[in-house]
Amino acid sequence: MNATANITDAGRLGSLRVAQRAAFLRDGAPSLAQRRADLAKFRATLIAHRKAIEDAINAHFGHRSRYETAIMEVGGVAEGTKYLIRNLPRFMSPTRRQVALHMRMGTARIEYQPLGVVGVMSRWNYPVNLALMPVVTAIAAGNRVMLKPSEFTPVTNSLLAKMLGDIFSEEQFAMVSGDAAGGAKFTALPSDHLVFTGSTAVGRAVMKAASDNLVPVPLELGGKSPVIVAKGKTLDQASIPSST
Repeated sequence: MNATANITDAGRLGSLRVAQRAAFLRDGAPSLAQRRADLAKFRATLIAHRKAIEDAINAHFGHRSRYETAIMEVGGVAEGTKYLIRNLPRFMSPTRRQVALHMRMGTARIEYQPLGVVGVMSRWNYPVNLALMPVVTAIAAGNRVMLKPSEFTPVTNSLLAKMLGDIFSEEQFAMVSGDAAGGAKFTALPSDHLVFTGSTAVGRAVMKAASDNLVPVPLELGGKSPVIVAKGKTLDQASIPSST
């Protein structure tokens, strides 16, 4: 059973990361068969909890269409997981590289290996998709994962912790909880990789905290959603910059 640690408990947070790193070094990279088995049970659990996920997200938003949740949250992650299962052999296969003319006695190739412990920080607006798609991708790549979801979705977070805790040990997956102020402790962990989805302002703080340990951080930043404003009364409610 997976345990959920409070992010304010720095000792517990650090011990989870150490345990996952030790398990990674002990067991090495998982095989193709093991990764596919993990992804398959993840996908089955996700689909089985569709109704519970819809209810949990409704609790946060007051109301959100069950169809949107089914398509954008459950369906999106389920299809993404199916894609990973189908393409894992290709993703894991070494790729040949050319060598210089004077080195043609030898060959060169790239071998793809997991990094170790990957941290994931997700946002509140799609609390399942934005949390689980990076998680399942990291697991497919053979990594151990620590997830810090948004503190604004506690009901969904509790559901995800139970769902994933029933199929993964905490050496493979662990969830941590806490507010935004405590997020700095999570980003300051010496993870092998950190994935962040959120605002530009928070992204800057995350990148700064992670840089102390030289942790690579891909940032998926929001706030850039283009719209088309049609003629009519909507113009009275829209702020449109003048053309130059």
